[in-house]
Amino acid sequence: MKHKYTIAGVGIILIAVALIGGTMAANNAQTSQAAEADISVNGLKGGIEVSSEDPVFAENSDVTATPGGDYDLSLNAVNAGGDLDYASYFKAVIYKEWNDANGEYIDPVESEDVIEDLVRIDDTYLDETVKAGDIINGWIVGSVDEEEVVLYYTKPVAVGEATTPFIDGVRFSESLSNRYTGASYNLKYEVTAVQTVSGEAAFASSFGVYPVIDKNGNIVSVSEEKPATATE
Repeated sequence: MKHKYTIAGVGIILIAVALIGGTMAANNAQTSQAAEADISVNGLKGGIEVSSEDPVFAENSDVTATPGGDYDLSLNAVNAGGDLDYASYFKAVIYKEWNDANGEYIDPVESEDVIEDLVRIDDTYLDETVKAGDIINGWIVGSVDEEEVVLYYTKPVAVGEATTPFIDGVRFSESLSNRYTGASYNLKYEVTAVQTVSGEAAFASSFGVYPVIDKNGNIVSVSEEKPATATE
C-alpha cells in the first residue's frame, strides 16, 4: 500500500517593489513563517514542517534593496512523523512570479533577456548553467526555468530530522528597469513527501519521476523514463 505525506502548506513571500532613483525598496507584504499541519491520507496522520532558522523577511520588517541585491532566505523541510514513523523522501517546488503595479502578470519571456531574479541554494545560483540532474547541497535539480524550480532530496529523512535548505536566498537583477516600479515579486514553495517503505513505484506515482536508488537508500538520479533498475 502506498503511504504518502502530502503537502503541509504552501508558503508565500510577497515583496512589493518600487524603483526609486536607481534603487529598489522592498517591503515584505506577507512573511513566510514555519508551515505545519496534521493531515490524513488513507488513515495516516502526519505532517511536514517547513521552517527557517533566520528568515530575513521577518514579519513587519522593511527591507531596502538595490538591483543586484542578494537576500538570505533559508527554508528546509522536517519529517514531523505520524502514526507510522517512517523515513521519507522529499520534493520541493519553488514558484516565482512578477506582477506589475496593476496586478497583471509579467511574462519573463518578454523581459528582453533580463533574468529578473535568481534563487540561491547554498552558494549556487540557479541560472542557465544549472541543468536537470545537477545535485546542489543534497538536492537533485529536476527542472529549472524562469518561473519554477523542482527539487528532489537525495537522502531519506528520518522522523524528526530535516533536509538541507531547499532555498537559501534570492538575488534581484542589476538590470531591473522602471517596468518594475510598483510591481510585486511572488515566491511560493510547495513541499511533499513519500515514505521510503512505499518503494520506487510509489515515488514515481507521487512525484512524477522515477528514482535510481543506491544500496544505502540514497537517490542517485531521477528520470521521467522508467530505468531498467526500477522496481514495481
